[in-house]
Parts: sequence; C-alpha cells; structure tokens
Amino acid sequence: MKPDRVIVDKAEAEADGIRQRNAGRPNRHEAESLPDLILDAAEALFLRQGFGSTSLNQIAAAAGVTKRTLYVKIGDKEALFAAFVRRMLARRRENLITKTAPGTLRARLIKFGEASLANALDPAVVQLHRVMVTEAPRFPALARLMEEQISSGTRARLAELLDDEVRQGRLVVGDPMIAARLLFIMMIGEPQRAVLFGLEPWTPMKGRQWIDAAVNLFLDGCRGVTNQTPK
Repeated sequence: MKPDRVIVDKAEAEADGIRQRNAGRPNRHEAESLPDLILDAAEALFLRQGFGSTSLNQIAAAAGVTKRTLYVKIGDKEALFAAFVRRMLARRRENLITKTAPGTLRARLIKFGEASLANALDPAVVQLHRVMVTEAPRFPALARLMEEQISSGTRARLAELLDDEVRQGRLVVGDPMIAARLLFIMMIGEPQRAVLFGLEPWTPMKGRQWIDAAVNLFLDGCRGVTNQTPK
C-alpha cells in the first residue's frame, strides 16, 4: 500500500472515530479536549483534500460539532489550518535536541540532523508540503505560515545551538541564523525533494550517511583560526 493511501485511510478512520466519540452531549473531559478533536478532523481533511477543497461544514461534520463551535473554539478556515500546522510541527520538534544537550558539537549536530530528517520525511509532513506547494499560489498566506513555523522552530533551535558554540569560541561563523539555514538545507533538502517527487525512498542507513556527510562538510568549512584574514 502506498504511503499516501495509508495517510488517507488513517485520516478517514480518525474522522469516523471523532464522529462516534462526539455523539451526544459532551462531558467535561470531552469539552476540554474538543479543540484537539476539531484539529484532528481538520488535519485529516486538509491533508486529504487540500485547503481550497475543504469546507468548514465538512470539518464540523467530521468532528461532530456545529460550524459555530469551530468559530468559538478555533476560528475560521484559515485559523484552523494554521492551528493544525502549528500543532503538527510543534509535536515533531519535541524530539530535537537543545543547545544544552551533552556531547561534542559534531555528535549533537548529527543527532539534530537525524531527528530533523526523520521529521521531514514523515509521511504526514511530506503530504503537508505537497498541499502547500499546490495551494500556495492561490493562498500565499499558507506559504508564509510554513516559512514562519520553520524559521521560528527547527531552524531557530539549530541557530541557538550554533550561536552557543560561537560564544564559547569553538565555532567560527558570521551569522548563526544564516549558517543554520544553510546547514538545515544541506541536511534535509535533497532527501525531502526526492521523497516529495517520488524519485526514491530514503532508508535509515542512507539518511544517517547523508547527515554525517552534511555535518562533516559544514564543520570543515566553519572551523578555522579566528584572526586569520580571509583571502
């Protein structure tokens, strides 16, 4: 079974489960968990149908609530899309290391890169990128949302790690944020492109080799003598 079909089947099963759980008057626990249930339904539909083809009526029906409840708990369709994207990416950032993690810089960058690559190749994240590529020309706010989430999330955390190394004199880079953006693209750009276009699968072994090569290339270019005059 193709990964995309698995996503769709899972999304449909989750939507059916949401409808069943929301039959009848919700108790206090169900009321508190309602925003997440709504976002579960929105995520399933947005990933399957895209932004333009998904309606608030469909999301409300899948979540087992009224359209008015969507507005009260989350907001309009754009707010629902933004909320589900933020939640999806925030959950996946939980496995990324921080600047205080133990180990050598190389070991920490490799660990960060492997986790970032695993997130980037997650079937749901790949499907989200496909939706973004398809919908961005008609809905440019979606592209800005994705860039905001990556810049303030994964890349920002990588920049903090690099900046800490610069402050301790173990790394030489002019701008940690620019360096983080370049390293991040080196880590996930080619693998994610290959998966997005369906060119070839990336096995865990191939991913580890790719991250190792990217980190080595990055560090070889950033280590040096600080008082050396560039030629």
